[in-house]
Amino acid sequence: MSANATEQRFAATDLLRGAVAKVGEKTVHWLTYGYRVATLAGYGLHRLSIGLRSMRRATFDVMVRQILFTGVEALPFTGLIATLIGLSVVLQGQLNIAAGDQDLFGKLLVFALVRELGPLVASLIIISRSATAVVVELANMRVHREIDTLEALGIDVFEYLVVPRMGGIVISIFCVSMFFVVVSLITGLLGGIALSPSALGVMELADVLSNNLQTVDIVSFVLKTVPPGFMIASIACLEGLSAGPEITDVPRAATRGTVTGITALFVWNAMVSALAYLA
Repeated sequence: MSANATEQRFAATDLLRGAVAKVGEKTVHWLTYGYRVATLAGYGLHRLSIGLRSMRRATFDVMVRQILFTGVEALPFTGLIATLIGLSVVLQGQLNIAAGDQDLFGKLLVFALVRELGPLVASLIIISRSATAVVVELANMRVHREIDTLEALGIDVFEYLVVPRMGGIVISIFCVSMFFVVVSLITGLLGGIALSPSALGVMELADVLSNNLQTVDIVSFVLKTVPPGFMIASIACLEGLSAGPEITDVPRAATRGTVTGITALFVWNAMVSALAYLA
């Protein structure tokens, strides 16, 4: 074997080892990150369920304000998006599906709004306007050493900063998703009645939905709202609390939190959709 061939062989081996090492490094990184997120979500779930009775008044007040900001203040924008989607999906379905295919229309509404669009759009709205704000808020507190001050005063940072934000985001995603589904159905129904005399009425639409809404659809809705709420809140709090000491680390943490939250949301929704399809 010539010297050039030997060098090429060693170069290819080093390249392969480098690629394997890079993949392994990324795999370990994301597994560790997932473990940290799951741990944070697990502690938060414990505090918001079993430990709810021992929640301090200050923590409860912060959670109420978080629900107000994350859920209530998001309703106008959510209503606008739900109206546009309702006019696109429900109205188009009523006008283009034949009268004898009401069962198909009901399945379309359940699949499009309850299973997919409702939880997904609501979660994206919460991530973009609230989870990102949580990252920025906590990161700024880290930069200005406010978190160190709280710890020096003996205040439980997890209970005072993480738990109320996690509870507010989880409750808000579930309620905003419900609001989205209801508004989209109502606006689509009203639009259909206004444009076509043969469109479904209120009672007919209710019958179509009740006949096609199954247990798996309700379970899918819950799985696409509650667990993602804990996941999104945990990622936001983790990125905020892990921000560096420089002010330039704040936008970086916000970007990481937003991108990671959206990625995790789509991965989780795809997994739940696959399981619902198999069921």
